[in-house]
Amino acid sequence: MKGYFHSFNFLTAIFSVLAYLLSAYVNTMAAKIGASYFTIGLINFFAALAYVISSLLFGGFGDRFGHKRFLSFSCFVFSAFLSISPLLKGIAGLFVLAIGFQFFFGSLYPQLVAIVTKNEKSYGVDHAKTVGRYNLSWSFGNIIGMAFGPFLAVNLPVLTFSFGIALCLVVGLFLGFDYKKHRDTFYFNPSKTLKKAERAPSISNAKLYRKIYRLMLFLCGLVYTSILTLFPKVISSHGLPLGLTGFIIVGANLSVFSMFLILSIYRKWVGNIKVSLAMLSVLPITSILLLLPKSGVWMFFLISIFGGMTYATAYTFAIYYGMISEHFDQGKQGGFHEATIGMLWGFGPLAGGLMIQIFKSEVGLGIMGLIVFFVVSIVQFKFMKRVKAQSLFAGD
Repeated sequence: MKGYFHSFNFLTAIFSVLAYLLSAYVNTMAAKIGASYFTIGLINFFAALAYVISSLLFGGFGDRFGHKRFLSFSCFVFSAFLSISPLLKGIAGLFVLAIGFQFFFGSLYPQLVAIVTKNEKSYGVDHAKTVGRYNLSWSFGNIIGMAFGPFLAVNLPVLTFSFGIALCLVVGLFLGFDYKKHRDTFYFNPSKTLKKAERAPSISNAKLYRKIYRLMLFLCGLVYTSILTLFPKVISSHGLPLGLTGFIIVGANLSVFSMFLILSIYRKWVGNIKVSLAMLSVLPITSILLLLPKSGVWMFFLISIFGGMTYATAYTFAIYYGMISEHFDQGKQGGFHEATIGMLWGFGPLAGGLMIQIFKSEVGLGIMGLIVFFVVSIVQFKFMKRVKAQSLFAGD
């Protein structure tokens, strides 16, 4: 849509398709060869560790050396890695593949979010609308990747790798030439509605908000990532063919996209801790659904929807406060944000897989979700007391 989205929104979406195709491939193939839930969690843990290391290591590189230049080089290296990936077999091969592709994406997303944030700020786009549209971009790509990932993994795995190689080569060339001509800027003629900032409370302690809501993102993401990584095996154990599980799990991605759309319009949560906590109440609903008997695969679709709502809400809060920066260090902040994403993708499947094995069903995930919500509530209430005390002190 002209005036609302640009080339880097498109790049974010298309790379998100690839990210979820590869993630679905790893988890589907692990389930296919009979890996235990804990083993699947372990694969995702080490992959996420690579994502975190990459985010922290390379997040700020673009601020110093050029985001497009770094992305161009990364794409060429990753295309070479993908060309040998079909040769990786067995559990060991899945470990190598998962670690390799997550290392790439850990360096990719901080650069993309930094380019988008810096340029849109220079064009006068409202920060909340920048965040909202960026979220819509990657979540749209995730829908496609998650829906078709398991199907392609079972039936046409070569298509996933061919798509990734072609994408990286084309984008690598494009960004290399574009950097020489325009450096890290891009042309965008934003609609007037994007420049019109809605009134929002001023955030006097942005660092504190950033810290708290990154923690909320980590905690709320534990159940969500468990659903996306472990549900191919869980759902197939209830009788649905493994290749079709993506069309059930994609409910999580659809609800993420929908929530991003809603939260970009409804903004009463900005600076309002009570409203934010109320919106996070979808977490215990997800947990309760996991505890109930499953009368059909539609229940897993419903669980996926509520799990996605939980994640999208916490993610929006975290990236909104996280990318408020007066120091023009969006690449660095993007790196910290993506490191948080990496940690929840590591600990979520690992803890979730362990809980499923302990309780011998997905009920273990429900219990984990209730424990997480208890911790979230404690942190939020303490946060409210601290902010209230600071405001009273400032008033004095």
